[in-house]
Amino acid sequence: MNEKEFAAFAMALKTYYPKEALLPNKEALGLWFMQLRDLDYTLAETALCKWVAVNKWSPTIADIRQEAASITDGDLPEWGDGWEQVLKAIAKYGMYRPHEALESMDDITRQCVERLGFINLCISENQAADRANFRSIYEAYRERQRKENLIPLSTKQRIGHLNGAKIAIEGGGNG
Repeated sequence: MNEKEFAAFAMALKTYYPKEALLPNKEALGLWFMQLRDLDYTLAETALCKWVAVNKWSPTIADIRQEAASITDGDLPEWGDGWEQVLKAIAKYGMYRPHEALESMDDITRQCVERLGFINLCISENQAADRANFRSIYEAYRERQRKENLIPLSTKQRIGHLNGAKIAIEGGGNG
């Protein structure tokens, strides 16, 4: 979204919540714009409208980003959907075709199964424990993915750059 579109977004935000001291100065406007500028204006406006329809209090930047992500990405699948994929893959491919079984799964499910071991799941005699372990791992991966989807690309790039600089400094100091 460009600055003109953000000005309209900010005006809508202030209008929806007139009793709150939202975006009280130029600095606040600049910070909000910096954090939301990567969103398409229509998406940001829709996220705000969705928020206003169901919440009595004003949104934070994170709230707007979360609503926008839920609009564009939809809801991430639940662990039960992933477990169903595992059971179907075990039934269809068995322990002798693990690569094909893993290819049949979505990313989060595949990561969980790789962590648990597909063959281990195939030969296990305690499906209740396997399901519980899968659920725990799946929900952790799902939450990590949800948070990752909220971070602006520019921030991800800065983090990557800073991590690369840290690795270079640490690597150079060991020589």
